[in-house]
Amino acid sequence: MALRHALRGVLPRLRDALTSRAVASRSFGVSRDAREAETTTTTATTAGAAPPASPSSPTTSDDAPPPPRAISPPLAPGQKTRHKTYSVEDAVAKAKASATAKFDETIDVSVRLGVDPKRSDMIVRGVVNLPHGTGKKLKVCVFAEGAHADEARAAGADVVGAEDLIAKIKAGGSGVIDFDKAIAHPSMMPKLGVVARVLGPRGLMPNPKLGTLTTDIAGAVASMRLGRVEFRAEKNAIVHAGIGKASMEASQLAENLAALIAGVMERRPKGMKGAPSQSNYLKGAAVSATMGRGSFRIGKEALAEAAKRHDAGVAKPEE
Repeated sequence: MALRHALRGVLPRLRDALTSRAVASRSFGVSRDAREAETTTTTATTAGAAPPASPSSPTTSDDAPPPPRAISPPLAPGQKTRHKTYSVEDAVAKAKASATAKFDETIDVSVRLGVDPKRSDMIVRGVVNLPHGTGKKLKVCVFAEGAHADEARAAGADVVGAEDLIAKIKAGGSGVIDFDKAIAHPSMMPKLGVVARVLGPRGLMPNPKLGTLTTDIAGAVASMRLGRVEFRAEKNAIVHAGIGKASMEASQLAENLAALIAGVMERRPKGMKGAPSQSNYLKGAAVSATMGRGSFRIGKEALAEAAKRHDAGVAKPEE
């Protein structure tokens, strides 16, 4: 009984304390002026007067006109896009100047094409030899035996092997691959099937369309060393490739880019429904450095002109 009487006296006080604490937590962070303004507004509303207007939120009228919509300025005469475009020489020079890292950065180019890569008859893929090389030393492997292996060694191949090399790759997987490009004689293709799942994902499986499965072993090795670049349009119809290093001269990079564009132009799908015309095949390109800030766009007209100059053997545009 004594405990019951004690609880009857404690519980009301505990309830009042919790209520006051909840009220204090709700008003925490609200300034005294704001609380007084809220009290004044509540009192005025109760008395029938209109609440005072807050200076931070001015009243707006329904008749007020909407703010004007921002309109982009019209294109200048002869201007095709609102993005600034450069010539091939200027874009390469700016990308080269943006390469300020401590290592020798790669100058990359992305070419946008007007094809549908989902169609199997519109896949753009090929190889091109850059006239000034890629600036990168490649390690070339040749799968051959007998006289063809001797020919590969004489041509300067870094790795030459046959069944022994295939068995090493099969046992060790991709961890034992220490070369960048692979070439094979056609007689080795039946034996390469056991390592196709190892070489294929790395882009090292010899392919006759890319010139890496050939009887001209010496010519293929020399081509790889001089600066052979493989390209393929990915799912967004864009071709990505490296055209050299930032340490190279701007004129050499421009000529490498022209050679790449000429090679891409040669792979234009033709003679099929929906195939792009010559004027709609190239959509534009962008040049950038590995760590450079931003990219520099090139219009399709400048790309086509550079490809024509390369095919005609002209290094620089006529002034």
